[in-house]
Amino acid sequence: MSPVAVVVRRNLSLLRRRPDLLAQSVLVPVVVLVLCALIFGAGGDDWPVAIVDDAKSKRSAAIVDSIEDSRSRITPYFRIVEEDSDKADQMINDGRLQLKIHIPADFEATNRIYISTYNINSDATKNLRMRVTNALNAYDVRDGRLPLSVDLRTVESEDVPRTAFIAGGVLLLALFFGAALIAANLFALEHEERTSKVILLSPIGPAGAAIGAMVTGTMVAFLTAVPTYLIGWLAFGLAPEAGAILLVLLFMIPLMFACAGVGVLLAQMLRVHRNIQPLIILTCIATFFAAGGFVSVGGLPPAARGFAAVWPLSRVFEWNNPVLHQFVNNYSTSQWVWVWIAAVVGLLAGFFAGYRERLAVQQGGQ
Repeated sequence: MSPVAVVVRRNLSLLRRRPDLLAQSVLVPVVVLVLCALIFGAGGDDWPVAIVDDAKSKRSAAIVDSIEDSRSRITPYFRIVEEDSDKADQMINDGRLQLKIHIPADFEATNRIYISTYNINSDATKNLRMRVTNALNAYDVRDGRLPLSVDLRTVESEDVPRTAFIAGGVLLLALFFGAALIAANLFALEHEERTSKVILLSPIGPAGAAIGAMVTGTMVAFLTAVPTYLIGWLAFGLAPEAGAILLVLLFMIPLMFACAGVGVLLAQMLRVHRNIQPLIILTCIATFFAAGGFVSVGGLPPAARGFAAVWPLSRVFEWNNPVLHQFVNNYSTSQWVWVWIAAVVGLLAGFFAGYRERLAVQQGGQ
């Protein structure tokens, strides 16, 4: 372990002088978190709609009020942005509006309401129609016209808000992604800075350099994940108990070490940053969205569930989310066994990277 400790101290000094090696491990999870908030409505998803009331009656006004009052636990269901019929039709045609609700002038005689949607996503449109039905049912309940009503309880006190779930997934992403990328950067730097020949001739050897990069990547990834955690806590409501977050961090250590081993092996095979970094970044982001980080595996489409069943990194989310969000108090014995098996595999990957480095053609030296 003494040669590894020497490499770790050297790597830590190197990272202090080269913050660019840490930039992506900090920025990528933060960018993913912000994009999730902007695209998927982390603060709520009130839909822009138009309501055109041509009836101008007491009943039609009550229906408009019911639509305006309908809401989830987070935000209203709808945000009325237009009341002119022609402008609303044009906005729907342009894809700038999700829904137009038209109460015609003969509403009192026909009891008919017309709905137009920008139907480009059937699932989203289905959700939209459900919200309209919920608002109309609420009107009928208040008016005494609905003999049977549904007590729809969409949230329980122990439920995890979507914002907190996403932030927790991105935090896990920041940990294993940071470990893989930092370790890969450090090991690739040996080749790019032409110090690999020096290490090859030293008592440390390339295997010692690989393990040192893995240990450094695992350690420093905890620091690079701090901005992600702070944003998740301050802006997304990620507030697990101290015991839960500490247990998750402890459980992540062998997983991060295994990811660092894979990163080092990729660095040895691909050699330069411009080849290594896109592969690690895209793989980890795809894992987040398609293997349980953005939404639980049970809520994924069939193809994604099939992918998650065979993709090892999906277990990072499947096993950690219940503990992080306090649905369970600890990991199972088999889960602890598997993460340490993963750590051993990562260690073997590091030694294999060192073995390959001994066989590789060296360029110059210092």
